[in-house]
Amino acid sequence: MKLLSLELENFRQFVGSQRIDFALGGDEGNVTLIYGANGAGKTTLLNVFTWLFYGTLGSDVEQQERLITDAIWEQADIGDDVTCSATLIFEHDGTQYRLRRSISTRKGGPRQQTRQPDVMLTASADDGVWKNIESYTDILDQVLPERLAQFFFFNGERIEHLVQREAFEDIQAAIKTLLGLEQYERALQHLPLVEKAFSTELRKLGNSPAGKLVAELEAEKEKRERLLAEQKRLRGEVAHLKDEVETLDQLLRQHEATAQLQARRDEQRRALDEADQRLRDARKARTDILTRRSYRVWLADLLPEVENLHTNLHERGELPAPLKRQFVDERLQSGICICGTPLRRGEEPYAHVEQWRQKAGLAEVEGIWQEMRGQAKNLAEDAGDVVASLQRFSSEIAAASEAHRQAEDSLNEIAAQLQKVGPEDAQNLELRRNDARAKIQDHEFRLRDIDKELEAVSVEIKRLEDALKKAHSENAKVEALRRRVAITGEAARAIKLMLDTASESVRKRLDSRVRSVHSKITIKPFMPELNPAFELRLWRGEGPDRLLAPKSTGENQLLSLSFVGALAQVCKEQAERAGEAQLLGRIGGLYPIVMDAAFGNLDNNYREAIARALPGMTSQVVVLTSKSQAEGIVARELAPHVGAEHVICVHTTKPDALRESITVAGQEWDYVIPASDYDSAQLRKVG
Repeated sequence: MKLLSLELENFRQFVGSQRIDFALGGDEGNVTLIYGANGAGKTTLLNVFTWLFYGTLGSDVEQQERLITDAIWEQADIGDDVTCSATLIFEHDGTQYRLRRSISTRKGGPRQQTRQPDVMLTASADDGVWKNIESYTDILDQVLPERLAQFFFFNGERIEHLVQREAFEDIQAAIKTLLGLEQYERALQHLPLVEKAFSTELRKLGNSPAGKLVAELEAEKEKRERLLAEQKRLRGEVAHLKDEVETLDQLLRQHEATAQLQARRDEQRRALDEADQRLRDARKARTDILTRRSYRVWLADLLPEVENLHTNLHERGELPAPLKRQFVDERLQSGICICGTPLRRGEEPYAHVEQWRQKAGLAEVEGIWQEMRGQAKNLAEDAGDVVASLQRFSSEIAAASEAHRQAEDSLNEIAAQLQKVGPEDAQNLELRRNDARAKIQDHEFRLRDIDKELEAVSVEIKRLEDALKKAHSENAKVEALRRRVAITGEAARAIKLMLDTASESVRKRLDSRVRSVHSKITIKPFMPELNPAFELRLWRGEGPDRLLAPKSTGENQLLSLSFVGALAQVCKEQAERAGEAQLLGRIGGLYPIVMDAAFGNLDNNYREAIARALPGMTSQVVVLTSKSQAEGIVARELAPHVGAEHVICVHTTKPDALRESITVAGQEWDYVIPASDYDSAQLRKVG
């Protein structure tokens, strides 16, 4: 998808007809810079894209019913027809589209009312004629699915919500959308209803064994759904509560009265995490030894007995054995001894040769023993190492447990002090934090119980499904319904497995891309991760000793932008793989990034890192920024990539407002004009 131009007519602040021509990439640059003061209309420009595509505006747009410019509405007489519109011309997969959404209404009073907009999507044909597309929603959803839009049209100061634990559902939804898996999701929603309908029909046919099994199976599956719903709810609440605790910790760090105690708590929390990691590592190592090597301790006690047995056999002359058992068996089967004597079962010659068969078996024992003898010595030596390792890891477990206890005691002591230190607002922060942590603990206990209950339910469902497969019936109707219930359940499991497998594959790809993008823009040695729970995390260090990195606004914003850049790369890869066999659907392509407040209140290091990263994230970038945010280091980093610039000039009726200008491309441009006849904004193209 490539943005070509945007035209607004009497839309929000933008009075009259105004137009933006976007940078198209290539040698001329792929960045479009739009400068505007606070309240100039940058948020409106960001939201006009989602309004055009989906008819929605973000929560940061106030009084959403006031789409028509206030000045135009106020100047119109009662009964006059008033119109506002937005028109976007864009290109996708080699086809040029024109999307127009407009509102026409007759003024009936001083206030605007919510109106249903008219939408028109046209495409340019080979002959240059614009042809109307009736099913515009299908086309727009293929171009940019709504579930992906939030990752490409966003406010930079709010994008950091992606690092919050509760954002995992948004990330999961993006992955499923990328794969075109909505059909799979719908199937998983409908198949249980189909299975339930078949089950109901089967029960109506009488008290058959299959009917009883189906009733039990349905009850277990309903129990599983209740547990899964509770699990999802509690996980969401835990994620929200953990984010709340982190926010409260940050406030306590910043509070003058509690900063020192909070720093000590952070230190003890790291000590607790390190102790817990040591405990996990030591317990795992001890378990590995017990399950894989502990037999060597018991085997070592048997080795002397085996050695004595071997020595006694040698002393009696039974080892080494002169014959092989296979040779003796062949003589007995042929019925003739090597000396020519007939060998008949029950006679003395046969019994004599058969005795040699037992002795011949010892030859194999001799061979095996000779092979094992060297290894047996190693086993005996290794038994001592096993015992020493177990003692070492047991000591490590004891030491880590003591470190855990000390850190926990310190944390409890600090928590008690924080409830008494400082003014009332600081104490309230600590009380809120303790309350949130108590709820987290209760929820996590319940989640562990739910895991056990789900495991038991899954075992029972498997047992009932296996029994249902075997519960054949002579009644043709019963048998047909039994088979339908069984097949429907199998289909649901197969589809879920495909969905989970495909999602996990893309998650791993995104995780790899996030690491790559982040490494190019970060200024600290932190390692990002998109973990199996679809949470974005930032770690300090690698391997088992890593710890969660301390969060800051800058780090959160860099991590979130890294995910956006990774998502843009995977979208491009999906489009390039469109010719390959895919599950369902065809989602992907080159998507633009439209970003408001890209640099916020970040310090220069982070502003420089973001400005350096943005042009390379995707093929087209639109940056909405204020004069103060874009000055200096940001302007220098973006300059080689800028292909188009626009200035939003604010006209305000406030007479004492300060008149401002902005210098862009060596020219002075009006930025704020006070004492105007009405409040409005005007877009001006630079150059």
